[in-house]
Amino acid sequence: MGFFGSFVIARSDRPLTELPAMSKAGGDMCWSARDGEWQMVQLHGGGRPADSIAQETQAPVLVAHVFDSDVVAVEAAGPQGQRWECVLSPQTARDSYGAPDEIVERNAMAVGPAVAWAREAGREPDADAVASVLAAEADPLAEDLVTELMRALGFRFGSSDVA
Repeated sequence: MGFFGSFVIARSDRPLTELPAMSKAGGDMCWSARDGEWQMVQLHGGGRPADSIAQETQAPVLVAHVFDSDVVAVEAAGPQGQRWECVLSPQTARDSYGAPDEIVERNAMAVGPAVAWAREAGREPDADAVASVLAAEADPLAEDLVTELMRALGFRFGSSDVA
């Protein structure tokens, strides 16, 4: 059995787990890392806090929901209400989870908004690397694609803290 949970990436001057939006979403933190004022936390369980965290922090936020280490549903939001979504490991999402055949096309269309989101976050994304991650399949764990996506978007999360 693989991992079921989420990764939350947001900017905050205090631990993300202390944000009211995170408390409302639920989940148990098991891991965190930092890239300057940006944080990435891994949660077991929890809801969909992307929009509420973006409003609370007034900064872009990305939430990646992992399903059994097979696929990842990514949702990103900005404080002005702009959003983009994609699925990591799209063929597995289609073949094993019933995602629509158009999922690969939707992922290709997400590259531009993902790059714009990263620039709004103050990063220098690599559009080709983003496109590559959005087309890739999990090998072996979908969680690894989250790390690759964050790197392609320009984040460099350092050593982690295990809760």
